[in-house]
Amino acid sequence: MTVASGLAQRTRLRAFRARQYVLIIVDGELPTPGFDVDIVQSPLQISPPQFTVLRRTRPGIWPQRVTPYREAMTVRFPEGQSTVTIHHADGTDQVDIEKCGEELDFYLRAVGDNANRPCPQGADEATGFSKKLSFEEAFANARANLPPAQSPVADSVERIQVLEIGALYGGIAGFRDMFVRICRTHD
Repeated sequence: MTVASGLAQRTRLRAFRARQYVLIIVDGELPTPGFDVDIVQSPLQISPPQFTVLRRTRPGIWPQRVTPYREAMTVRFPEGQSTVTIHHADGTDQVDIEKCGEELDFYLRAVGDNANRPCPQGADEATGFSKKLSFEEAFANARANLPPAQSPVADSVERIQVLEIGALYGGIAGFRDMFVRICRTHD
């Protein structure tokens, strides 16, 4: 029996604030182990952005056994917002954004609360993640997370320095992510 891809069911949604980022964690159940789950930003150009929990069918034949999942994603999100909108198979939820507690201390250090490797005053800092444990993907995600360049010179040169490379495994978000934290300065 083939089950079409689409919205994934959820049993629990959580969101945590870490500087300019929000960590979204989704727990749920799948009808078989033959699905992958992703959290994606809605293509609607609205602010603040909204997110959707999707499931994709993997090739093969799978037993009909309910399978729990946990998926997490870090997104750049406006700091003044207290909730994030998440769409899923059961509808839409406005999820309260919590402060990161002790259990996410390692995550806070990964996204920039690291006094051992600070970014210079006036420089731009960002962190990117890769679930494929790919440096290139994490670096590209970090560049995409940088704010728009604010240089008075039309053709200024940007210098991007990698401050930290690491990986997060386990924890309440079920991490299996490489992260790259970068710092951008202008000439």
